[in-house]
Amino acid sequence: MFNEPYYWMYTYLKKIKTNDMPAFNACLLMCILQMANIGTILVVIFFFLKTNINKSIAVYAGLTMAVTLIVLNYFLLYIKRETIFEKYENNPLKRKTKGKIYFFVYVLLSLAIFFVALANLVTPNY
Repeated sequence: MFNEPYYWMYTYLKKIKTNDMPAFNACLLMCILQMANIGTILVVIFFFLKTNINKSIAVYAGLTMAVTLIVLNYFLLYIKRETIFEKYENNPLKRKTKGKIYFFVYVLLSLAIFFVALANLVTPNY
């Protein structure tokens, strides 16, 4: 499911001359986007349940989730990167254009919805 966004992330990171490891960096950026998606879902759930979470519990849960996603993406994306890149490099031009559009929409909406949810749904505990 995340193979094509990983491919496009890699493609754009590869164009940066100072980037020595674009495949690994793309894997980490995919983890960040996935964490934003999961965070959005959790913020909405906690808002509707009217529940507040202790700050230390949130930090440990976030770190656990991040490490889990990094390990999963390492095995599902980074190790299989050669086959993923071969698959999407051979797509027709029309399909590549669709893939780029979907990738940019995914990135923009993931981050925008996450920050909007945080700004509007989380009430500070003073």
